[in-house]
Amino acid sequence: MSEHPSVHIKLMRIPDAFDDDARRRLGEVVELVRRSRQHVWGISELTAGPEELYRDLKDPFERVAILRAEVDGHLAGRAEVRMPLMGATDSAHIVVDVDPSVTSQGTGSELLAAAEQLALGESRRRFRIQTEHPGPAEIEGDGSVTGVLPVITPETVEWVDAADGSGRLPLSNRQTRFALAAGYRLESVSDFAVLDLPLPQERVRRLLAPTGQDSPYRVHTWSGPAPERWLDELAVLHSRMAGDSYLPPAAPDPDPWDAERVRRTEQLRAEAGHRSLIAVAEHEPSGRLVGMTELVLAGPHPTIAMQDETVVLREHRRRWLGTRLKLANLRRLEAEAPEVRTVYTWSHSGDDRMGRVNARLGFRVAGRSGVWSREVPAL
Repeated sequence: MSEHPSVHIKLMRIPDAFDDDARRRLGEVVELVRRSRQHVWGISELTAGPEELYRDLKDPFERVAILRAEVDGHLAGRAEVRMPLMGATDSAHIVVDVDPSVTSQGTGSELLAAAEQLALGESRRRFRIQTEHPGPAEIEGDGSVTGVLPVITPETVEWVDAADGSGRLPLSNRQTRFALAAGYRLESVSDFAVLDLPLPQERVRRLLAPTGQDSPYRVHTWSGPAPERWLDELAVLHSRMAGDSYLPPAAPDPDPWDAERVRRTEQLRAEAGHRSLIAVAEHEPSGRLVGMTELVLAGPHPTIAMQDETVVLREHRRRWLGTRLKLANLRRLEAEAPEVRTVYTWSHSGDDRMGRVNARLGFRVAGRSGVWSREVPAL
């Protein structure tokens, strides 16, 4: 019986500058992640480029480390370890990607073990990993079919349910078995969906119809830095993002945001060559912002847009604000960047509210992501 070649795992040195050597080494990592996503989702354009990865490694709010797994001198896999520096400072988020040509050889397991050891050395004892899976192939409870894979009946598949009720993943999937074998518990499941642009005008008219003229909410949009008067309000929305999802908050304390962090986040995005399109909902009687959504455009001539955070405060739900916000931002996108033909978004699989919003707009589910966790007890 032949033996698998030895795997050598190394901590990648963070480049001091984005020079030719940095472009080459980071480009190897980018290309590996691109191949991995192409293998799972059939889509590769979501992967950031070498320069964006370089800037990400300099994030002031997280320490980001990359482990390289090399086989016979070639990059066979990588693990990205993200360790927050503000809030949740006992945690680490780990993403492992392995070249599709070397899967099932133990490379992923060795990378994950090395990433955990690195995080433990930084006093991190709460680990989260992310896994990527093909689109849903089951028939949903209402009888509709989601995703683009062949339909199979739920009775033929053994499932792992997310602890927060957000969804489930098939046990037959290699990534599911990988996480379970490493001792992780499935926390949440997200849908990855795609929207084609431009939006049909009939769909736009249909979505605008329920808004009415006597609504107490006014939608504002802008591109780039936020108006000064909204900075504190935006900080509040960001800090309530986790707790005001449809799920119970993961932690009792909100993520710490203030006006300075809003501006710093905008600066980092601009330095990376990205542009943000923001839509917010103002409750006019109180003058407070009660919802927001953001689209991100990468590079000077983007052909895709990424849906970033969306939140509507709980006390202002059931008023079509999520739909109004996303529609307003999409219409601004079409006006400012007509070359963009595709928008990608993620949402919790069990979040029926956001699922309905995305379905109204025309998003179709193309893949799923799982977030898993485990804790290492203190010695």
